[in-house]
Amino acid sequence: MRRLRRHDEKDVFDHMQRMFDEMQEMGKNIVPGGQMPVDIREEDGDIVISADLPGVNKEDISLKADAEGLEIVAEGSTEVKEENEKYIRRERSARKFRRKIQWPAEVDPETVEASYDDGVLEVRAEKDESEGHDIEIN
Repeated sequence: MRRLRRHDEKDVFDHMQRMFDEMQEMGKNIVPGGQMPVDIREEDGDIVISADLPGVNKEDISLKADAEGLEIVAEGSTEVKEENEKYIRRERSARKFRRKIQWPAEVDPETVEASYDDGVLEVRAEKDESEGHDIEIN
């Protein structure tokens, strides 16, 4: 085994740092249990959030909304069975999605409504258009 010279050590650490950075970059797209892509848009004075939740039943979705944002928690599982005379294959997977999304504008949490159709969750909330009130200084 050869000994590393001083400048070789720096090269090794630089290489390790680059590898670590690359792994972190790759990991940004890997969320434990799965990914939950969302679209946020404004439509007719409402804030609309659409989230893709493939393979999740409506009963397995939990939503919590307040003035700060929306929290989506969902669990999904699938099972594949394949049989023929030579082999049997059975695969199972379970995913848990969790995401906290901040409202892009102030909303009234009492107006939040949600619907779920064909793997797409849509949450709609009315924007809070109040500008506050004037305060008299005594």
